[in-house]
Amino acid sequence: MLNTEKPYVICHMLGSVDGRIKQNIWGFKDHHKYFEETAEKITADAWLVGRVTMQEFSSKNTYSIEADRTHIPKIDYVADQPVKSFAVVIDPSGKCFWDTNMVSTEHVIEVLTEKVPTGYLEHLRSKNVSYIFGGKEELDLDLVLKKLYHLFQIKTVRIDGGGHVNGSFLQAGLIDEFSLVLAPVADGAIGSPTVFEVAEGYENRKATQFKIKSVEQIYDDFLWIRYQVIKETDTNR
Repeated sequence: MLNTEKPYVICHMLGSVDGRIKQNIWGFKDHHKYFEETAEKITADAWLVGRVTMQEFSSKNTYSIEADRTHIPKIDYVADQPVKSFAVVIDPSGKCFWDTNMVSTEHVIEVLTEKVPTGYLEHLRSKNVSYIFGGKEELDLDLVLKKLYHLFQIKTVRIDGGGHVNGSFLQAGLIDEFSLVLAPVADGAIGSPTVFEVAEGYENRKATQFKIKSVEQIYDDFLWIRYQVIKETDTNR
């Protein structure tokens, strides 16, 4: 039976004053530093992103997936790795390919559903990439977090986006802290990606509420705001 404990989850993002994710029209010469230099100050055992974001770091080579020649059970695979820091990718259909099992100094963990072909698992094993299953057809993010804690001893995970991944964890009530680098810019583009992308309309869910943990003025006109998520059990409001 899985350990019921989960990592502490911090969502870290760079956003505009109207809640958008960075676009070229913002005009910053080095937008990466505003995000990355603050992210480095957040102590975490792993960072987590979606498949689209991770494809910036994964292989640019073309790999072909062989037809399922061997039976590989759809069970979690913890590869041998000398490090204790991790790069986690939410990749339900198995679309990221790898030349190595590392992103910089972090060991790669793929989060999959059981619909991925066996050939893709062969590819991951050949590169010594770890993987876990979060469900048959859809991901159970609560289960994913428990596995990261239990199998890799990840106590704190930093979610680095994008908006759909952030929104999925927000909707599931799994974010403990929100770290926002607020850029002094208004985007104004209708339909451009936002920090949290959950669903169209409001449905029956309630908005997530926060309380300020700290505020710091950085890079002259930027703000770095850290919020604690107010859980339903919190009676302060």
